[in-house]
Amino acid sequence: MKKVSFKDVGLKYTLSPYDKPVLQIKSGERVVVEVEDASSGQIRREGDVRDRSKVPFGNPIVGPIYVEGAEPGMCLAIKILDIRPTIGQGATYFSEFNERYLTDVPVLKFMGARLPPKTKICKIQNGKVYFGNIILPYRPMVGTIGVAPHPEAEGISSGVLPGKHGGNMDIPDICPGSTVYLPTFHRGGLLYIGDAHAIQGDGEISGTAIEMPAEIEIEVNLLDEKLDWPRIENDSELMCVATTGQGRSFEDAVRIAFLELVLLMEKKFGIDRFDGLMLCSQAGKIRVGNLWAVAAKIDKGYLKK
Repeated sequence: MKKVSFKDVGLKYTLSPYDKPVLQIKSGERVVVEVEDASSGQIRREGDVRDRSKVPFGNPIVGPIYVEGAEPGMCLAIKILDIRPTIGQGATYFSEFNERYLTDVPVLKFMGARLPPKTKICKIQNGKVYFGNIILPYRPMVGTIGVAPHPEAEGISSGVLPGKHGGNMDIPDICPGSTVYLPTFHRGGLLYIGDAHAIQGDGEISGTAIEMPAEIEIEVNLLDEKLDWPRIENDSELMCVATTGQGRSFEDAVRIAFLELVLLMEKKFGIDRFDGLMLCSQAGKIRVGNLWAVAAKIDKGYLKK
């Protein structure tokens, strides 16, 4: 099994088609990717703060990983096999980004107020996350996974923003046991990954989850299939992802995600698309990642004949 670590190849803050690949693999290979946390390692103890004068960007990623045989118009199927914390702890915190995430309308600035500079270090041990005196389950997930987008379609994406190429979707279902499907726009696919979380709620409403450095073990397969948006699948559910963006509201993202799901249900299970749309109205669910990404989902038990 191959391994690549940010300690050896450095951190990236954009998903760019112009970066030199850090690793080349064949379809079907397994890889362990060691990633840093969303603060680039700046927060390790209570009292540490996010210092953007030293590290101006957030959500560092590792990549790109070049997949042999990948061409534009195909897709990568990335199975999440395991996510292991590397230092036994994670952190959640407030910084300038959290203020903008919570409200783009500058109410805090207008009122002369700020979120308090607050950091909470959370020990991760024996399948539990210790949020002070509150014990949370360890539910690891990958916050950022994506390919280099087409520059003319989405520009060079930062590690913070999601889109058709994936990116910072923060969908909790991108976890061990799930497979993420991503469209490809460049030769080699150019896969990036990072932003591991020990646990995250829907919406990630404070702007940060329990951010942790981790080893992410994945298996990457190349499929000759065209996708318009990312999708996720596990043993029990089928999901399609859509995001906000220029000209796309959150409502639009919900509609797009469901319509993509309905078309996938028709293609994969032979369910008439109009029946599928009605079925999603009764049994469909929405998983909110961050406030820019949603996954429409349905239990596969309804789809099997």
